[in-house]
Amino acid sequence: MSNTETRMRSVEESRALESRYRAARAEIERGRRIEAGQSGALVYAALALNDTFERSPALSRLSHLAQLFCIAALFIVPNLLAIYVLF
Repeated sequence: MSNTETRMRSVEESRALESRYRAARAEIERGRRIEAGQSGALVYAALALNDTFERSPALSRLSHLAQLFCIAALFIVPNLLAIYVLF
């Protein structure tokens, strides 16, 4: 293989690597834009949910009861598991 052929092969490999790099970089940037959009949508959803709870006392009360249920389950379930395992 001559020096010219080696150089040509090297240039072709460089171009292929550059192409792969650009494709990978574009994919990373696309992912960043998607994540930025999702975080903006999350803030909007939280504000809309808060507004809905302020307008509806029934939903606010239901939300409070769901929080109390989760807190109660947090304290009761581990104790029940301990009793089940130990006895």
